[in-house]
Amino acid sequence: MYSYGHRNPQGLTIHPETGDLWETEFGPRGGDELNRIEAGKNYGWPVITYGIEYSGAKIGNPPIQVKEGMEQPVYYWDPVLSPSGTTFYSGKGIEEWKNNIFIGGLSSTHIARLVIKDNKVVGEERLLAKEGERFRDVVEGLNGELFAITDSGKLYQISKK
Repeated sequence: MYSYGHRNPQGLTIHPETGDLWETEFGPRGGDELNRIEAGKNYGWPVITYGIEYSGAKIGNPPIQVKEGMEQPVYYWDPVLSPSGTTFYSGKGIEEWKNNIFIGGLSSTHIARLVIKDNKVVGEERLLAKEGERFRDVVEGLNGELFAITDSGKLYQISKK
């Protein structure tokens, strides 16, 4: 077992420069997470969470978000992103997006572009939100293009305005 305490992993990607493994996962209502995964670490589920049950009930007795020996997410969403596929961008086509992570959003119906510095999220941009689509996956093409696919089968090429 590499790591544990994951609720519902949805996307995995490798940082193109550091080789670190990053993961997105569904939390309960609220509390979707972005994690930098390290071997042997406990990511807390079901003991710690930033979300609640879908019924509105609290999780845990007592509900807690921090516990010694359990990792905190690098970032979490509340309200949810409903993350799907994810990728780091190499910067071949758009230099300022280099090493940003792109995450498809299902119920949020957008793509999240997160700016990462020193393993922390320092900025978030929502892309294609006006499309009203559930984004299933985001990938980088061979020539630095960024593509996203939706549940309805639409394929988008993402570029800077």
